[in-house]
Amino acid sequence: MENDKNKKQLVELIDIKKMFLTDEVETHALNDINLQIAQGEYLSITGPSGCGKSTLLSLLGLLDTASSGQYQLAGHDASSLDRDERAKIRNKEIGFIFQAFNLISDLTVAENIELPLTYREDINKAQRQAFVKSSLERVDMVHRASHYPSQLSGGQQQRVAVARAIAGSPSIILADEPTGNLDSKNAQMVMNLLDQLHQDGATICMVTHDPRSAARAERMIEVFDGKIVADQLSNRAQAIAV
Repeated sequence: MENDKNKKQLVELIDIKKMFLTDEVETHALNDINLQIAQGEYLSITGPSGCGKSTLLSLLGLLDTASSGQYQLAGHDASSLDRDERAKIRNKEIGFIFQAFNLISDLTVAENIELPLTYREDINKAQRQAFVKSSLERVDMVHRASHYPSQLSGGQQQRVAVARAIAGSPSIILADEPTGNLDSKNAQMVMNLLDQLHQDGATICMVTHDPRSAARAERMIEVFDGKIVADQLSNRAQAIAV
């Protein structure tokens, strides 16, 4: 599916392949992936376990590199970056939301959110603190700023994880099964929060097994055997377009 030509292209994957070699057996995790994501889009990636969707998200997040192909991210040729350059671009351009929250237990909520920002040379301490406060306000967790992760419910921990992801104003938010460890009530709350972030202009790419969560996005991508087999507007997006 082609994106709106008037929107700025934020992500472009061209002929991406990813192969793993284990015990002299070559496994093709991704085959000929071509994908564009425009600024402000909200898309979901679905597919059965082992189909390659998590590998695709890792490549998008610069946590791994492709075996071949080109990756353009926010004007950067990510295909040619070394490890240190990838880390620098990743910290500035990408916000991550993980299924397991990935909060550091001996840091407070505010310290967890501030930590990734300390690696940004373009942000001073006063700016970091302002970003932390602003992101906590957006997820309604200012009153928990001095608490530790163990003092929070699962839903509250995920809200903190969302705050950490958006604190540095990244170009794109990558969410890996963001409701996977939550009950239905907290899952709904997190999905509502992602909806609001998208309405405020955030670009979101979410991997999920939950068809209801996937349908919340405006664009749905299905991966099977390492290939994109479907790329279409969700029913929700079609209804809005009408």
